[in-house]
Amino acid sequence: MTNSASVAKRARGRGRATPAGGSWFARPAGVAVLVFVLAAVLASGLIWRQERTRLHEEQNHAANLAAERAYAIQTSIDRVLSATYALAAMLQQGKGVIPDFTVTAGKLLRYYPGAAALQLAPGGIVREVVPLQGHEKAIGHDLLHDPARDREALLARDSGQLILAGPFDLRQGGLAAAGRLPVFLDDGRGGEEFWGFAIVLLAFPAVLTPAQLYELPARGYAYELSRVHPDSGEKQVISASTVAPLSPVERTLQVPNATWTLGVAPAMGWDNASGWWWKSAMALFFCLLLAWQAAWQAQLVVAARAHERELELRVAQRTADLQRFAEVTAHHLQEPARRVASYAGRLRTQLGGRIDDADVRLSLDFISQQAVRLQELLRDVELYLAADQPRGKVESCAVEQTLAPLLTQLAVPIAEAGARVTVGQLPAVLIDAPRLADLLRVALENALRHDRGEQPLRIDVGGERIGATVRYQISDNGPGVEEQYRRRVFRVFERLSSRGQGTGVGLAILRRISESAGGQAWLEETPQGGCRLVFELPAGDDPATPTRLPGWP
Repeated sequence: MTNSASVAKRARGRGRATPAGGSWFARPAGVAVLVFVLAAVLASGLIWRQERTRLHEEQNHAANLAAERAYAIQTSIDRVLSATYALAAMLQQGKGVIPDFTVTAGKLLRYYPGAAALQLAPGGIVREVVPLQGHEKAIGHDLLHDPARDREALLARDSGQLILAGPFDLRQGGLAAAGRLPVFLDDGRGGEEFWGFAIVLLAFPAVLTPAQLYELPARGYAYELSRVHPDSGEKQVISASTVAPLSPVERTLQVPNATWTLGVAPAMGWDNASGWWWKSAMALFFCLLLAWQAAWQAQLVVAARAHERELELRVAQRTADLQRFAEVTAHHLQEPARRVASYAGRLRTQLGGRIDDADVRLSLDFISQQAVRLQELLRDVELYLAADQPRGKVESCAVEQTLAPLLTQLAVPIAEAGARVTVGQLPAVLIDAPRLADLLRVALENALRHDRGEQPLRIDVGGERIGATVRYQISDNGPGVEEQYRRRVFRVFERLSSRGQGTGVGLAILRRISESAGGQAWLEETPQGGCRLVFELPAGDDPATPTRLPGWP
């Protein structure tokens, strides 16, 4: 395969390496789906977190409302029940009698808005009620012997503590609770005897008014005030909104002989369905928008890559065409140059004894020299164009086996230059043998062209292995190269002097071979002021010290 053909093949290979449809995620639709899924996951997480935060805040708010209302209810009940202590104090003061009870109780009721009535029950039988109107049926009610209500009365008498009975349905109609405080009088013998009960009747819902439970539905909350009935063990609803609360936040309040529970929850439930759907719709919209944007961007990237591949193919094809043209041109010009040199030599031979004009002989010599130079130039150009492509199997090469025949081929130029070539250690290198020979030939020819003055030319060839690379050095004792020109001489057709020998392509060939093989090349100055050509190549499999070649005088 020619060098230009391989260039075109590599370009086509790069063009096929990443096709637009080769990977599902490289397609705009795949990118859109991926972005949509990621955005949906992120949006779902954000919505879930917001809902959790909202629910936590809503529950805290409901808990605060329940706590405030429960405290207000308990405070109102305790205040109304305190009226029984006032009655008990007056009974103890009057030894079981409150003079003009109707007037006294009427005045007391003014200070207890939640109290529906005040009652006196000597011996457990209700004898006096204020106000009497509406409570006539309570007169004569025997609290200690009523099977339906004697439990709390007996407990109050036996414990000597204030007991709250109910709420219960009144005989006279309505719902109420009764605070019953047992009253004990001095029996004259240093003891106490049970007198009866001082009773305050709590009217519902009047006693709950200070808690303003009626405001909760207007604020979007449902509530329920309940207790566990002491007889049946079932829940008894004391007061509730028209809508029963779902999963309410509950707060308890302690009343004498009982525990009441106030539950509060949003009337529409804890789930904010409308807000959830609105957020979901917005999230879906933004997910679709991001997916569309990602697909559009991906389509632009795919189009840009396709255009880039097309440009690469065009550039590679044109480069291959130009390189092929240069190769063919250099190859086909070799034959005309050879013929010019051949016929110039024949003409000089045939006319050698018949030409007396020195200018004619000089012209014939010039034609021969330039034809030979043209041949060398075309040879080097052809080598340069093919320098980045192996011309054989890339393998571990013993450098001394390539250098030995090369020194034999250059024996005449070495002898004409009066040079002495010293060869040191040459570690194995990973490269094809033809290009290795070109490297060494270019390096030696470059050293032989240096003008060394009167001192004999000395060329030292050596190498050392450094990790995975081998560094070769070809040093001479010539005049050297100034630092400002050391990079320039590796360009094509660059020569430091127009009078110097060579084509100006040799060091460019050496650099191109080194770099294409994975190494590099540069110039250094020797300690004696000469020039040292250094190039690195990948190390071969045999790092052993090679056989030293003899010097070439």
